[in-house]
Amino acid sequence: MTQTPRGFWPKIVLAWLGVAAVLVVRNWAQITSFQLADPDDVLRLVQVRDLLAGQPWFDLHQYRIDAPAGVATHWSRLVDAPLALVILLLKPFIGQAGAELAAAVIVPLLTLLCAMLLTARIALKLFGERAAYATCLVWIMALAALTQLQPMRIDHHGWQIVAELAAINGLLSSSAKRGGRVIGIALGLGLSISLELLPFAVLFAAVLGLKWLRDPAQRGWLVQMLASLALTSIAAFVLTRGPVFDTHCDTVTPTYLIGFTLAALLVGLIARLERTSPLVIAALLGGAAMLTGAAYLALTPTCLAGPFAALDPLVRQVWYNNVLEGLPATRQDWPNMVQMVVPPLAALVVAALCFLGASNGRRERLRDFALVLAGSLVTALLVARFSAVAAAVATVPLGYAISEWLRRASEMKLAARLLVLPLIMLVLVPGFAAGKLKNHFAPPAADPQGEVPVLGRGCGLPESLPALQALPPATVFAPFEIGPALLRHTQHSVIATNHHRAAPQMGDVIRAYTSEPAKAEAYVRQHKAAYVIACGDLVEARNYAAMEPKGLMAKLLAGQAPAWLEPVALPASAGSLKLWKVRR
Repeated sequence: MTQTPRGFWPKIVLAWLGVAAVLVVRNWAQITSFQLADPDDVLRLVQVRDLLAGQPWFDLHQYRIDAPAGVATHWSRLVDAPLALVILLLKPFIGQAGAELAAAVIVPLLTLLCAMLLTARIALKLFGERAAYATCLVWIMALAALTQLQPMRIDHHGWQIVAELAAINGLLSSSAKRGGRVIGIALGLGLSISLELLPFAVLFAAVLGLKWLRDPAQRGWLVQMLASLALTSIAAFVLTRGPVFDTHCDTVTPTYLIGFTLAALLVGLIARLERTSPLVIAALLGGAAMLTGAAYLALTPTCLAGPFAALDPLVRQVWYNNVLEGLPATRQDWPNMVQMVVPPLAALVVAALCFLGASNGRRERLRDFALVLAGSLVTALLVARFSAVAAAVATVPLGYAISEWLRRASEMKLAARLLVLPLIMLVLVPGFAAGKLKNHFAPPAADPQGEVPVLGRGCGLPESLPALQALPPATVFAPFEIGPALLRHTQHSVIATNHHRAAPQMGDVIRAYTSEPAKAEAYVRQHKAAYVIACGDLVEARNYAAMEPKGLMAKLLAGQAPAWLEPVALPASAGSLKLWKVRR
């Protein structure tokens, strides 16, 4: 067992303070203007506000989306809880707004602290003290991971990173019983936060299954993992969902709990078999996996095509297929793709080389770690949002590589040192160099079709919001890209936000804005909207106008409002934001 050096953890905390300071400085403009990073973060804040205002713990509806029935979110109270706690503790001293801002800074940085502590422990076990300290240095340049752990990023993705790193710590345990339980508990909590971690749960189960096939004495790893995963998932469901029988396919439901429990029972029974060949064990484990999957699909056949199968085809075409983080890494722009792929790939090469040169005791740990890193990289290639997890895991081998370079630097000639340093930077932040090359050979267009910071200055926000807030609370028909901002800053309701549970309402918004005004009126009145919004700053609005030049959005942007809309005067600070009242 690796002994923790004296003073090790205080040094890691000190390194975290340095990284946190860099992030605060880098995001200072967003912090001082309270500009949250993403619409998901904005809606998360709205959900926490509703909880603190008295909405029941088990009720996850957003009642101001498609009011009055509302839309149920798939998010977990486990993510709301630390935000709500910080706000409750600080509100008496700095007020509601100050407490919310403090929570938006403190909670992501504490999540980062958890991630850095976990990676430091992994590095200590695999490569030693020097590598653990160097891993903290790599974190400053782990851009894909820091994107999810920076101030103002309060959604659940940072906790996904922590869950996988905690599971890797369990994987490096010297005890199958303790290690398997840590893996199961970490992944059970991670799945309760977001079902997106399901591929990683399968990945760890596969790695532990291989341990079993190599050595039957190691079967306890998988048994303990699945039993702990099932029990933790049940406990988390009872704690966060309560007596709600949810049939959605995008969160842990009772049918998932049945599947997890069935898998644990079947693998437990298989583990009781003595003197069975690895081939038979592999067949039995494969059969258990198929039986578990078949049982789940028999209970929820609508989930066969995945959690987004029920999306309106128009919503899928216009919105879902263009959400970059849900697309493969190869669909990202060149600098982002390079940044997502190169550091984890380089880390995998380092881990593989260390595995080949390791002794037997350390060799097994390195092999298991390398398999998890490889699986994380493949997952990131398929779905770009998982590049944050791969980047976090990659900090460990890259930290070791840097520590070795620093150790040998004194033996190198000056020219060699000067050559190696740029190479290290190229591996850690290749997206920077790729971006420079891209700008050199293909300068950006004057009006790039990228994301507009609508939560900051787009559409005249936030200056335009007081004028909207002054109006009596009503339902506003608005592009769903600014829906979360309207929920956060006003008392109005909206038809939809850019979240898939509101897909039917999103379809109505798209159809209304891309239909001729006479037909669009029916959609607006169907939802009892009192106001209609248009804003040329939004990519969404410009896309609607391009899709249908004779549609409602195109007419509104051109200043040709139909007779059933009455213009509402807004201050000059509202910029391109335009508002109309629906005539009775």
